[in-house]
This record gives sequence, C-alpha cells and structure tokens, in this order.
Amino acid sequence: MIIPSSIKDIRNWVSSRISMKQSFRTCGKGTRFVNSVCGNSKINSNNILSLQNLKEKRFFDPEDMVVCVESGMSVSKMNKILFESKMCLPVNSWFSSSCVGSVVACNDFGPNRMNMGGIRDCILGIEYVNGEGEIVKAGGKVVKNVSGYDITRVLLGSQGGLGVITAVTFKVNPVPLEPCGMYGIFENETWLSKVKKLHENRVPLDWAQCFSTLDSKWILGLGYSGNLLKRKRIEDEIKKIFYKTLRVLPDGESFPGQKFIPGENRFDGFLKSFIDIWELDNSYFHVFTTLNTEKTLSFPIDLFLKEGFIILIHPIGGDIHFLHKSTRNNEQLNLLEKIKSVLVNSDSKLRWVSGSPKSSLKDLGEFGISSSFLLEKRLKRHLDPAGVFSEAYYDLDMEK
Repeated sequence: MIIPSSIKDIRNWVSSRISMKQSFRTCGKGTRFVNSVCGNSKINSNNILSLQNLKEKRFFDPEDMVVCVESGMSVSKMNKILFESKMCLPVNSWFSSSCVGSVVACNDFGPNRMNMGGIRDCILGIEYVNGEGEIVKAGGKVVKNVSGYDITRVLLGSQGGLGVITAVTFKVNPVPLEPCGMYGIFENETWLSKVKKLHENRVPLDWAQCFSTLDSKWILGLGYSGNLLKRKRIEDEIKKIFYKTLRVLPDGESFPGQKFIPGENRFDGFLKSFIDIWELDNSYFHVFTTLNTEKTLSFPIDLFLKEGFIILIHPIGGDIHFLHKSTRNNEQLNLLEKIKSVLVNSDSKLRWVSGSPKSSLKDLGEFGISSSFLLEKRLKRHLDPAGVFSEAYYDLDMEK
C-alpha cells in the first residue's frame, strides 16, 4: 500500500501511474477492503493508494458553520474538532473509523439523513487529483459562493473511480439541544404502521431506526431533540400512537443491557456495533437498498426473518440493510435472489457492503447500476482518459 505524506507526493505518484497507464485503487486506511466486494483482480497491494496520512484540518469557522478537512482524517476525529465548538456534521457514517474521503467517495448515509439530509446536502467544496495529474478545486467556502458545485456531485459516490479526493469542505450544524430517544421492543412488525402514522403526522424526529434481534423480535428507536417544551410535545405525539410501548432515554444511556446506535453515537458511525452484537464474520452477507418512505414502510420484511436474515432498517428516508451469517458464495447468491424477487417492480437499487470473496458487482445485475449508468461511464472516459482510477462499477459491461 502506497502511503504518501503530502498532496504533492500524491499528485506525483498519480502522474506516474497516468504516464504508465497503470490502474490503482484509492482508500483511507484500507479497512473497507477487508470485506469489500470489488470484483476486480487487476489491483495488487502495490497499486493501492492510501490517504491515511492526509489528516489535517484546513480551516474551521464556527460562525460561518464551515469546515474543511483533508480526506484522510477519520470521521471521529473531525467530530471531536467540531464538538469542541458545539458543532457537528449531521451525517451518521457507517463506521467511525472511516476517513472523510471514504465516506464521500462511497456516499455513506445513515439514520440522520431522515430530517438532517445526507452528505450530499453538506458538501460545499472538494479538492481532488484528476485524470491529468492536476490538483483541482471545485465549490467554495460558503453556500452563496459555491462555483463548480456539480463536480462535487459527480465525485460523491464515485468510489475513487473518477479522481483522488484530497480534501472536502462541509457546512456544519449546531449540536442538537438535549438529544433524547424513545425505545421499545416489539414481537412483530406492528411498529411499521405506527411509524407510518408518525410520518403522516409530521412529527419532527431527528432519526428513526429499527433492527431485528436474534430471537426475531424488533427494537425500535426514535430520536429527537430541543428544549423541554419541544421535547414534551414530541413525546406526547409519539405516546398518542405508541401508548406505553416506548420508553424515554437521554442519549448515552443503555436500553435492555446494550448501547443504542444512534444515541450518543448519532454522528459517529452506527454499523459496527450491530456487526459486533450479531458476531458476523468478515465475509458475512450484507447488501442494502434505498427506498422511498412509502415502499419502506410497506416492505414485506417478515418474509426475510423466516429465512434467517437480520434486518436493520431506517424506515423514513429510507433504506434497508439485509444481513445474514452465511459466508458461502452459493448460499449468498440464493439470498441475493430472494431480495431481487421482492424488488422486481421497484426502482430501488442494491449495493454490496460485504460478501464472500467470490461475490461480484455483476451479481447485483440491473439492481446494481444507477439510472444514470451510461452517463457516468461517459464521464469516466472524459475524467479518466488513461483509465487509471480503478473501480469495478465503471468496468461493468451492461446495457441500461
């Protein structure tokens, strides 16, 4: 793994790969490669560019609510800087150890997207090394001065296939006032209709998350914040629908013997704790789909519990994570087909999070490519003429 210490070193190394037309992948610390499904055997360890040494704060202006950090800084470290000024980036990434550039490149999002928006709503500017070996800056330092904004949208979710992201400028928010949550355990999927009612009543929640337990029960969490009067009003609205099935807890307290995610970690990664709770191996089966709220709340999730799936769901917003302890490739492909069969009439897309070493992006079929797939491939040819920014998604040969 190549680990440069400066942007100049990165630019020089990328330029050398361009001149040799030698493909490489970009990562932060490389933790995603442990169980990632890349479907690309062309890349060896000598052609992996790690940005983990690029971890400085460029600037932070609490008054203008803007921060710029280098892409190798971890999400947890950035949050620590922001929290000192009672600010936060209102995005809950999958892992707190993830680097900022990785979160942007993979377009990670979690339960905070419900009312606070996703990471695309927070990016003001971006710095990257392009396919000519040049350092390019797009966007600006404040919302009213965001020229070149579309480039940030192009690089968001590109997974390193269009350029090497070296720094990102975000708009940030004040830390929520007195954050709390209401939690409850359910024997079946009755919570779905109740959450739907909350959504119809426009109850101002910060996040909503529910997950299945190993004994096929459900634990639902609803997050909110504000002064005492606002919190009381929200709690009364929730109690009208859920009656006495939910219990109020301030952020950071435990519920039935375990920490909740979100909760005190609502901005610091929500996925790892669940993986640890369920004791999943590195090559466990894990895909997730994005759906609109209506389809999420009507999704037949009970069918998957019968097949041994573990479900993590953000019902308003919204996305569903499908996890399974199986590590065998043939079993995982069968699990994937079950999910596809339910999504057949949906516009939703699937994305691998983890799978067996034999798993491939091609296994997702049409569910693994975006509606703008052909446009993205044309952009790839334009932004990466030498074809050095390797990402298996852009290598897919599928008509759309």
